[in-house]
Amino acid sequence: MYADNDPIVLRQAEALLHSTPEGSTTYIQADVREPGKILAAAREALDFAQPVARSLVARLHLVADEDRPHRSVAELLAPLAPGSHLALSHATGDFDPETWERVAEVHRRGGTPAQVRSRTEFTAFFTGLELVDPGTELAARWHPELGEQQSENEQIPLYVGVARTV
Repeated sequence: MYADNDPIVLRQAEALLHSTPEGSTTYIQADVREPGKILAAAREALDFAQPVARSLVARLHLVADEDRPHRSVAELLAPLAPGSHLALSHATGDFDPETWERVAEVHRRGGTPAQVRSRTEFTAFFTGLELVDPGTELAARWHPELGEQQSENEQIPLYVGVARTV
């Protein structure tokens, strides 16, 4: 199941997502700030008695603190069975705060909330969960054996992490 609030993504999903006898796919137009709407649709497609994976990749830096992103994450995880997983990624201003604040401001002026967060702020989204090794880390350093190696001087300002519900 896929959820997004972008109408262009809806059109792409309608064209590309097709169910087969081996498995089904579904799409809902919803905002991550609407966890109730997402969960209602997810209950129709998923068995919450079984572990599932919840992916919020590149989503939460588009949710400002005043929109209570921690509450949304907690609500999206609440009905999941133990052993479910949460995967997150999030832009950070830890290495160049002035530039990233300007990037966030461009988004906000365009009508899209945006907020970069520090490693500590990002890690707080996993409170109450069991982080999978290596915990929260820069994207290029989170299992570098799975992708291209980055030089020491090259930093992608993106934290990632995966955690298991207990």
